[in-house]
Amino acid sequence: MKSMKSTTKQLMTTDALEVLSAQDAEGAWVVGGAVRDALAGDHHDRFDLDIAVADAESWARTSGDALGTLAVKISAHFDIWRIPLPDGQIDVWELPDNDIERDLRRRDFSVNAMAVPLDYFLQGRILATVIDPFGGRDDVDLRVLRLVSDGALRDDPLRMLRAVRLEAEHAWRPDAELRSAMRRDAGLINNSAAERQWEELQRIILSDNLPWALRRLEQSGLLDRILPELAVGRGVDQRPVHRRDVFWHQIDAVRWITRLTSSSAPRATRASAIWQELEPLLSVAPIRDSLDDWRLPLRLATLLHDIGKPETRTVDVDGSTHFFGHSELGGEMAGRRLTELRVPSKTTRQVELLIEQHLRPGQVNSPGKPPTDRALHRFHTALGDAAIPLCWLFLADSLATAGANALLPRWRGYAAHVARILAWQPKRATQTGRILDGNAIMEATGLQPGPLVGEIRAKIDEAAAVGEIAGIDEARDLARQLAQAETVSPSRLTAGR
Repeated sequence: MKSMKSTTKQLMTTDALEVLSAQDAEGAWVVGGAVRDALAGDHHDRFDLDIAVADAESWARTSGDALGTLAVKISAHFDIWRIPLPDGQIDVWELPDNDIERDLRRRDFSVNAMAVPLDYFLQGRILATVIDPFGGRDDVDLRVLRLVSDGALRDDPLRMLRAVRLEAEHAWRPDAELRSAMRRDAGLINNSAAERQWEELQRIILSDNLPWALRRLEQSGLLDRILPELAVGRGVDQRPVHRRDVFWHQIDAVRWITRLTSSSAPRATRASAIWQELEPLLSVAPIRDSLDDWRLPLRLATLLHDIGKPETRTVDVDGSTHFFGHSELGGEMAGRRLTELRVPSKTTRQVELLIEQHLRPGQVNSPGKPPTDRALHRFHTALGDAAIPLCWLFLADSLATAGANALLPRWRGYAAHVARILAWQPKRATQTGRILDGNAIMEATGLQPGPLVGEIRAKIDEAAAVGEIAGIDEARDLARQLAQAETVSPSRLTAGR
């Protein structure tokens, strides 16, 4: 077992350790997760340190100045100050009446309701100095989450999400009473700030235990309240194509996207025929890097990709179901929900794009025929760097639709289809990606700036990509032809009428 001193150092950066060691430690206590992780021997890439001290504002500002950062107040209800750091954060709590046991009584779980004097914590002298009024050390040994009090979740409903996150990230298992209390109090979760919900939710989504975490969220009732658009899919039948209803289909798709993108897939997964067909693609660095970069929006989009189906469902006389327009509607719905959760706008836009386009990889070719250069050019033009994650969403969606056993005989074809899409390159590539820019087109055609110039440029780009033109002179000729055709018959102005 590692010494407490070495574990303490692993929890903190060298700079933070030195700065805090130089601060006034009188009456300052390390509480919460840092004590828990030190006792459990857990090591994380980033550290979250909670310090309880009288006059939290003064202590936080002084420490923040010493660390070269600005301490900010983060709670409207509690006197909590955050010192943000590049690889973590220090939260400083006000300690009323210098009473540490009173502070611990208001915390969430027994494993988080332990405290160690700051100077002893920094020295690694934890076992001999820990204050543990609720039996947290025993629960650390069992890796169990147990409530400090029956009202702890009502005091701060976000603690329900934190329990799921701790289980997903670090295998801390909620006990029966906590699970029961979460079902009882799930309806209170939206009393917590959207920003705080998202802070916990994104860490759950990024965990490789996401499928199990979703089951915990679903069983507790939290999932329906945080993402109510999912709940509407329960019981929405999709036969004969889909084997499960809309809700469980999306949950299954998340299970597959987690397996297909995991950086630490278990041996059994790597040995499966599903994985082996994709392994050549996953060994390509740009593909692997793209899936890593898009991990968060890809998993979110997979979870929400069919939320537009309940509202768009129609049934033919023969019983076949259709969901025309569900991808576009789903993108809009996801955008609204993520905006309410205060998800960063870039992530929201990425999720919207993936949902709106999630049918496209399956539609890029005619049945029984490979996709044409023109179709592939349009695919990559529309998707840009989203092309790789969209193909993986297509694969996960397909597996969730039919099931692995039913799809396995055709799986090699699915993998080859994705490989063909991603391997495509334009026939003529230039440094800027186009033969003529807007100025060159206006010079060749005499057109004034406007939408028509952009439309002509796109058609020239496509003609070059599929090999219909090969040089600047041919591009200029095509620009003049297109400009003349639009002048004589302005179809772009009438096509939508």
